[in-house]
Amino acid sequence: MPRTYLDFDLEIGCGEGGAYPVAVLYSPAGNARGQMIFPFRDLELENRLLTLHNALLKSDSPRRKMLTDDAQAVRDFGRALFVALLRDDIRSAYDVSRRIAREQGCGLRLKLRILAPELAVLPWEYLFDERPDEYVCLSFGTPVVRFLETAQPVMPLIVTPPLRILGMIAAPAGLTALDVAAERRRLERAVGNLTKRGLVQLHWLEGQTLRDLHRAMRLGGGPWHIFHFIGHGGFDALREEGLLAFCDSEGQPDPITATELGREIADHPTLRLVVLNACESATAAKRDIFSSTAATLVRRGVPAAIAMQYEITDRAAVEFTELFYEALADGLPVDAAVTDARKGLSGAIRDTLEWGIPVLLMRSPDGVIFDVRGHGDAETQGQEETWGDRDTEMEQAGGSRPARVEVVASVGPARVAPPRVARPLAPIEFDWLTIPAGEFLMGSDKRKDKMALDDETPQHTIYLPEYRIARVPVTVAQFAAFMAANRGYRTTAEVQGSAWNWSGSEWLEIKGATWAHPHGPKSNVRAKQDHPVTCVSWYDALAFSKWALVRLPTEAEWEKAARATDGRIWPWGNREPNSGVCNFKMAVGETTPVGRYPDGTSQYGLLDVAGNVWEWTGSLWGADASQPEFGYPYDPKDGRENPNAPDSVRRVLCGGSFRSSAQYVRCAFRLGNDPNLRLDFIGIRVVSLD
Repeated sequence: MPRTYLDFDLEIGCGEGGAYPVAVLYSPAGNARGQMIFPFRDLELENRLLTLHNALLKSDSPRRKMLTDDAQAVRDFGRALFVALLRDDIRSAYDVSRRIAREQGCGLRLKLRILAPELAVLPWEYLFDERPDEYVCLSFGTPVVRFLETAQPVMPLIVTPPLRILGMIAAPAGLTALDVAAERRRLERAVGNLTKRGLVQLHWLEGQTLRDLHRAMRLGGGPWHIFHFIGHGGFDALREEGLLAFCDSEGQPDPITATELGREIADHPTLRLVVLNACESATAAKRDIFSSTAATLVRRGVPAAIAMQYEITDRAAVEFTELFYEALADGLPVDAAVTDARKGLSGAIRDTLEWGIPVLLMRSPDGVIFDVRGHGDAETQGQEETWGDRDTEMEQAGGSRPARVEVVASVGPARVAPPRVARPLAPIEFDWLTIPAGEFLMGSDKRKDKMALDDETPQHTIYLPEYRIARVPVTVAQFAAFMAANRGYRTTAEVQGSAWNWSGSEWLEIKGATWAHPHGPKSNVRAKQDHPVTCVSWYDALAFSKWALVRLPTEAEWEKAARATDGRIWPWGNREPNSGVCNFKMAVGETTPVGRYPDGTSQYGLLDVAGNVWEWTGSLWGADASQPEFGYPYDPKDGRENPNAPDSVRRVLCGGSFRSSAQYVRCAFRLGNDPNLRLDFIGIRVVSLD
């Protein structure tokens, strides 16, 4: 079974008249565009869905030798969807991508981005490919994921087992009776073997009210990794929002909207997964793809949610739950764990179709929501996040996120974290994004980009191995931690006696201590701690990187992370920038806090790669008496990646700043300057040494 997956990133856009634009945004075979002609009219679709629902209700009957008419109807429905969705160039890209994935020993994740609300409510889990005569999501090689893209980063949590599950059962009076004791036994039986092996710990929430859940989610409660809800779900057609039936203080039904539930659980920093064993918890309004309970939770910040699009039998629910948690505790990405559970369920209950009832919605690009370490892992033993040290480490890292959490996000192969080489723990944390190995288009094509300059041409293809880059530039608070830990270090500005310095302040509080800075006008730098650090030279950037156990990106690494693989002009595409996507053209007049412009996010998830501050790279621009300028094509072996070049050799800056026009915030624009230069619009972004 593959543990690593390549992505087949497929977007279904909004259409009319039954025609929908379809685009392969990313795949091993490249990009493709096409059109889906929806195969069913409204009345026919209603009848098909009703038949499917009836087939699911009947599919738990004793084993049959031949397909019933209902089961055949489900297969025909899935085949019609598959043929309509994957046709012409889209089908070719899919087939080539599957072949490439097999050659690399990987699976191919079918990542569905469904923008048309009326299509989001369909059971895509029953896509059927008649060539291998199999449902797509029943193959380990082709998990099907409903992907919801949001601007928030996804942070896999380093966990030394057990995975901690908070279970909740709500059985309000007046609704179909739930046997609470039996429901507990079912879930306990499903995770019993894992509990005995020390891989899972199940804690039951004794109350059934929203207030009881609120108390459990407080700081000091948990930490919880998974929230598992058993009860009744529904959908409010008037409000167009999913509901879960909690109890009020009298035991009567208290309908809790998805928004209210998200408010309670999404801020719990270790929570990575919600499992909703409630009917209709995946149902959405026809006009709002985010209206289902599960989708709302993902939009609110939960990396992944599993919900039921139809009612599921107790037997199937127990079987699916046991297999899913077992695979998750074994370190599989969440989508691979769901596929494992689907396949196991189809074998355990012969001829059932209930394996397609659970729906996985996620915003983790690679499905890695936990970095599960074994009990004997010396590096992580005793280092799982605890509430006691959380605030201290967050303060040291500039308050950016919880301790011991790493970001791994990519539009590319999923991966289980590899064994790590022992090295000193980094003094601060970064939000890492993984850029997958592969080729990308570097430089500009003047036929497509009228702003292109000669030193950006010719556009050419470069291969880079996988690497990790920080989601945002280095902040003032992070650089302040470096200065506080290295009291003897003098920045380039200090050496030059300049009052124009990185902090713009005479003082700074770090972990309760006041540190006096010798230069600069007095100002409250705490208000700027989440802004990118500025007025740092290339040598200051190098010193910071050495202390933080990171490095500066090469020019090629920076550009690939900014523009992905399709040669786009700006991080968000080929549409010219405006004040809603980046800080440029003096619209604000100074730096803005990192991450302020989520609409300008790159395809890989980077923020602030256009505008705000220019960013130093490790690459040489060249041009002194002994060193010619390094032009294109880019060649990392021609001397441009020499960190020991003379001071007179200029270094490459990328990204533009808050002062720059649209031409200078393009991904391919490159600027060469003196490594001693330090200005109020030059900053740093770093790359991991791992």
